[in-house]
Amino acid sequence: MKTTICFIVIACCVVTVAQKRSPKFTDYPARVIRTGSSVSVRLNSTPDTPCFRSMLRRTVRRGNRFAGHYALDYWGCGTNCARIGIVDLLTGRAYVSPYYIGIAGGGGRPIRIEPNSKLVLVNDPTVVRESYGDPPPEEFGPRYFLWTGRHLLPVYNGKVGPEPEREFKPCSEISRF
Repeated sequence: MKTTICFIVIACCVVTVAQKRSPKFTDYPARVIRTGSSVSVRLNSTPDTPCFRSMLRRTVRRGNRFAGHYALDYWGCGTNCARIGIVDLLTGRAYVSPYYIGIAGGGGRPIRIEPNSKLVLVNDPTVVRESYGDPPPEEFGPRYFLWTGRHLLPVYNGKVGPEPEREFKPCSEISRF
């Protein structure tokens, strides 16, 4: 009997260790720097920023602060689709994700960030559960990204991956009427 109980305890420990470890905000620290709220957005920061001048200016005013001195906001690009905008509150340099982020709808804010961390959690499980119940739909599983100061890179199983492939044409290639 003792052998069986011991085996079960060891097996449970092995299974727990073998499971994927979710990144924590403390794994990607950032030093918080006080900033003003009226930086001018540098609209030519990337090929994607000129098309989103209004959204990026709104990000400066109302976006959530994270990674020490950045503001983040997101806006829809279709059903359960979002693009993320980030503005450096010290320099005005801006970023818009060149790929879409699959995001849960519903009433809450499904993106979680913290002022002293470079980690971005898309589809915060707590918010998704409140909107969709338990268990939440698989397509709205949590996704983690690391903000490098210039790129938003996916984090899988504790490893930072390359930036996902571009899914939108740059603004310079979009015809304007």
